[in-house]
Amino acid sequence: MIYLLIGITGLVLVAAFLFIKMSSFFGGLPVLNYHNISTGNNYDWHNVTTGQLRKQFEYLNKNGYTTIFISDLLEYVEQKKPLPAKPVMITLDDGYRDNFTNLYPLLKEYNIRANIFLVAGFIQSPDNKHLSPNPMGEFMYVDEALEMSKDLVQFGSHSYSHQSYAALSLPEIEIDLRKTKERLQELGIPVQPCHAYIYGAYNQNDDNKRAAMFELMKQNGMRLAFRVSNWVDKLPIKNPFFISRIHVSGLFPLWKFKVAVWGFIKIFNRLESIMK
Repeated sequence: MIYLLIGITGLVLVAAFLFIKMSSFFGGLPVLNYHNISTGNNYDWHNVTTGQLRKQFEYLNKNGYTTIFISDLLEYVEQKKPLPAKPVMITLDDGYRDNFTNLYPLLKEYNIRANIFLVAGFIQSPDNKHLSPNPMGEFMYVDEALEMSKDLVQFGSHSYSHQSYAALSLPEIEIDLRKTKERLQELGIPVQPCHAYIYGAYNQNDDNKRAAMFELMKQNGMRLAFRVSNWVDKLPIKNPFFISRIHVSGLFPLWKFKVAVWGFIKIFNRLESIMK
C-alpha cells in the first residue's frame, strides 16, 4: 500500500511539474509553427487548411490573444519592452507560395500578425537563381514576399537550401548563414535578425558544438533563433538562440489546437503514444 501511495505521489508531482513548465497560463509564450496552408479538405501533418485556420484565428481573437512580430520579441528580450497580456507568435517555415495565396488574405481578414522563415535559395526571383527544381513544392515570388512585408508579415531566415544544421559542420553552418543573408539582401526582402533551425534541429548531443553554433549566430548578426520542441518557454526567455515552438498539425481538431496554445500538447502527444 505504501509503495502505491509513493507511486501516486510521484506521478502527481511529475504532472504538476509538467503543468507548470509547459503551460502558457504560467507566464509562457506559445510560439506556433506551421508550414503549408491548403484549401478544401487537403490536410495532413504538414498542411493546415484555410477552414481550420479560420477557426483557430477566431479562437485567438475571441479569447484575447495578441499575435506578435519577431521585432516585438526582440524588443522584449533586448530592451525589456513589455509584451501584451496574452501574447502568441504565429510562425511558418520555408516560404511556400500558399503562405501568400491562402494565408495572407486570412491575416488581413482577422488582423493576425505572422512571421515566415524563408529558405533563401527557394524564393522565386526574376533572375531565376533560385534553386530549381526542388522536391518540396512551389515557393513564393519576391514581389509576393515584398507585398506581405508591408503590414502583417515579418520574415526571418531558414537556411539557404534547407539543410539541417544538426548534420552540418560548424564551417558549413557559417557558410550557410552567410549565403542566406546575402541572398535575401540581394533580393531586397526585409528580414529580421532571426533564424529557425531546419526541422527544428540543432546539436542535441554535443553541448560544445551547440554553444559554438550559438556563437556563429551572433557573429553573423542573428539575435534570435527557434527550434521545435512542443514546449512553451517561460518568460523571460533564458536563451534567445534556443526558443521553443509548437508544431501545429492539420490533423489537430480545434480542441487540440487549444491544448497546443495552452502549452499542454506534449503531454497529450505522450499519452497518445502510450495508449497506441
